[in-house]
Amino acid sequence: MRDEWEHAHTDYTMPVQRRTPASLAESESDWRHYLERSTPNGWLIRNNAMTEALVSGQPMYLLHTTRGINAIRTSRQLHVSTGCLVGALYCSPLVSQREGLRPHNLGTYLMETKPSTTPLVFEVVPDGPIRPKGVDYLHLGAIHLRTYLRYQSFLAPAENDQLGRTVLAGLRAAAPFLDVALRNAAGHATPAPEFIDQLSAAVAHVPFLGYLYFEVLSEYLMLHSDTSETKTYAQAVTVKLFETF
Repeated sequence: MRDEWEHAHTDYTMPVQRRTPASLAESESDWRHYLERSTPNGWLIRNNAMTEALVSGQPMYLLHTTRGINAIRTSRQLHVSTGCLVGALYCSPLVSQREGLRPHNLGTYLMETKPSTTPLVFEVVPDGPIRPKGVDYLHLGAIHLRTYLRYQSFLAPAENDQLGRTVLAGLRAAAPFLDVALRNAAGHATPAPEFIDQLSAAVAHVPFLGYLYFEVLSEYLMLHSDTSETKTYAQAVTVKLFETF
């Protein structure tokens, strides 16, 4: 179990040593080296505000929004959420400024679009510098499977059968796109609009493909955007590490 969790963690300040399946790169280290050295903003992978905040050992401030503020006050407990991260308390960083604490873009979005929630602010005071190691939730498959197998007996036979049929039906529906993805990995190039359309349709049947889509798109935009606005914010990350994220 510990090996499964270790595999799901990533430290972008250290060389990659974990074993990975065969892919388009010889190893994960080769792919990481390519991203860092061959893209306009690759240096942000190692040098960014979150990494610097963790290794500094200084207090960090986090924003969490909730609809259950009364239950939290009554029980004096805060429960983690389930989902693709297995179990986590979803927060966004807050930056300490002269005017007070400022949320970054995700926190601002949550505050603007979820007016019915109550914001909670946490101050996390570490004992010292923290190794900047985070969970790569795309590597949590083995843990999800083990959790399901452990608690499978809690399902009624009819529920278990229905779940199995749903999963198989989804995979069958997404099979044409999975074949396309495999051919592309082998060197066959599918026109981008056709590929994206097929991917979007397959996400409805296999939601995990949506996670991949989101992460690939986010990573590409971060690494390859070269607009003047992007360059300004990227430089702000190094000049004022604790004022942006």
